[in-house]
Amino acid sequence: MYQTALLLLSGPIRIVIESIGKYLSWTNKKVAHRLYVKLEPELCKPFSKSDTIGLSRLSAAIPVLYNKASSLCKNVDVRVLLGGNEHSKFITNKEFSFDAIITNYDGSKDISSYVEQNFGYCCNNIIKLDDKSTPREELESNFYEFKTYKTVCLGGTFDRLHNGHKVLLSEAVLKASEALIVGVSVGDTLKKKILWELIEPIEKRIEVVTDFLCEIDPSLRYEVVPITDIYGPTITNPDIDCLVVTTETKIGGEKVNNERKKKGMSETQLHVINVIEDKNHSPDEEEKLSSSTKRMHLLGSPLKMSKPSFKHDQPYCILFQGYPLFGKTFIASRFQASGIPVLCCDEILNAILKKDSNLKEEILKEFPNECCCDDGTIDYEKLLLLCLRNKKKKDWLEELVLNKVKSALQQVFEIYSKEGVQTILIKDSSLFEGYNFGIEIGETWAAILPIPECTKLIKEHYKFTEEETVELINALPSNEQYVAAANIIFCNKWSLDTIQDQVNRAYSYLKSTQIST
Repeated sequence: MYQTALLLLSGPIRIVIESIGKYLSWTNKKVAHRLYVKLEPELCKPFSKSDTIGLSRLSAAIPVLYNKASSLCKNVDVRVLLGGNEHSKFITNKEFSFDAIITNYDGSKDISSYVEQNFGYCCNNIIKLDDKSTPREELESNFYEFKTYKTVCLGGTFDRLHNGHKVLLSEAVLKASEALIVGVSVGDTLKKKILWELIEPIEKRIEVVTDFLCEIDPSLRYEVVPITDIYGPTITNPDIDCLVVTTETKIGGEKVNNERKKKGMSETQLHVINVIEDKNHSPDEEEKLSSSTKRMHLLGSPLKMSKPSFKHDQPYCILFQGYPLFGKTFIASRFQASGIPVLCCDEILNAILKKDSNLKEEILKEFPNECCCDDGTIDYEKLLLLCLRNKKKKDWLEELVLNKVKSALQQVFEIYSKEGVQTILIKDSSLFEGYNFGIEIGETWAAILPIPECTKLIKEHYKFTEEETVELINALPSNEQYVAAANIIFCNKWSLDTIQDQVNRAYSYLKSTQIST
């Protein structure tokens, strides 16, 4: 298995692309990390970006290639190299290298010479593909001259770079003859995105986009900049000639041109490309290749590089946090069904209140007529909500009951330790978040929900006014705080099947780490 390889394909691009599925399927079994693909119709006459017909053929081939890669090379970072030989070699990136050359071309000497000349790299590990049917001459087809522009621009979120992004960026690279400007969204513009709390930091996204562009074509001048609206540099830089958009963002491109006209600038040429369909998407996921789907697949998977420390004499404890109504109970029940014991802090406190008459009496004195049921017992849900919305009352109750809850938790923990239980999930109470229960916590998990859904759910369930709902939400940690602290995130926004997928990923993670320790 090679970490990195170059797939060098010679012959007419249209014919090569007809066999690209076969090439990628075979290569996927040989490459673990990254696969560079270079299409060279004539190896002895390397591709030139001045060849407009050649650019047209390459532009048509790229979406097909990345589409196939999405289904055949799911765990390999595929990158189609686009730089023309006359501009610069690919050696501008010092880390650019590969362990093997996989090719359909006959003649190892020609290949070695080509690679050394164009990459400044010597690789003698050449693997010949079984490909005897590819003709060497391009067949007639209705390709057109591909128009290029000095300065091209495009924008996007570019979270966790995927093959849809690569098509968009590659088309922009082909369109640009001198410079490419890329705007990367940051700030409030992100908050409309699904699971925006999981979007990578702007610095990371800019770095990844820049690295990709410099690898696929080091001949261009790149500016990768943060943008806080749909316009970015398009309404301040009069030299932008072309704006690359998708069928979904074409309206945004038209808005850009309207603003440019208002500022006395010339309109940019809008170059529209299609998004790539995700043929393996679930009913809850988008039909196109998207970062939103990639973020959904992160749910239930560890976000941080950590290795749980399982001890033989005590269980590994996971603290599970989140708002009331965020699905913690359902998610915890799925783990319980898989054999992982669940300790619920709210249930423990409620049981204590039912048994301890003195404690109950003190609470009813502090909250007269506010949380008392008709039978004289305490309505725990009302008590919890009263305390969450009033910090003074919350602090009072915590001081009163925290030690009792800690003691009860520790007693149950000792029982599980003696029984040899490996893992315990402690479902935290919103009342006690941040407090030390005297039990070693191995890692934290959290359930989140988008604020609009959260607001609607709280208002409907508790019959709250808008003001009461906002008051409760503001009293609790934000989704961003949960994401920052947690190793695994869950979200109860979608169907039961999608939630179960999250649980399955987390359960597999636990089991795999237990086996490895």
